[in-house]
Amino acid sequence: MSERRLAADPASYSPLLQLISQAESKGNYNAHFGNASNTTVKFTDMSIAEVREWQAKFVREGNASSAVGKYQIINTTLDGLIQELDLDLAQKFDESTQDRLAIALLERRGSVQYVNQEINNREFAANLAQEWAALPKIVGENPESSYYAGDGLNKSLINSSQVLRAIGNIRAK
Repeated sequence: MSERRLAADPASYSPLLQLISQAESKGNYNAHFGNASNTTVKFTDMSIAEVREWQAKFVREGNASSAVGKYQIINTTLDGLIQELDLDLAQKFDESTQDRLAIALLERRGSVQYVNQEINNREFAANLAQEWAALPKIVGENPESSYYAGDGLNKSLINSSQVLRAIGNIRAK
């Protein structure tokens, strides 16, 4: 008889998602790299295919990152999520879709392992820092710095205790 694994309660992700989005985009579903306050480009009205096209054009124009939306999802991450979640490219990149993608990233980075006590809160936080550059890397040398510190684009915008406190809200379903 196999042991049943717990699932994380998606509702319990809210404090962590709020913290991530505040650091990454000031909570703006229409943010893009270099413009967290964007109100001109309406990603929430675009299809996923249109967002991918916009990202490619933005980078071709010489911009350093393709990050878009509330959770600043880059083009390669979006491509992986499209495959992983079998997303329809005609689907809107609206608030609901962006939240669903962020939850998939939390799960990819270990939320289910965390609620099953296979990894601890610091390990989960360190995994999250590899997804979201505004989070501190938590472990190793300079634990309050971004995992991507030194790339000329990214820095941690919140501290370890904030991340660990938000992770502490995650519960099993």
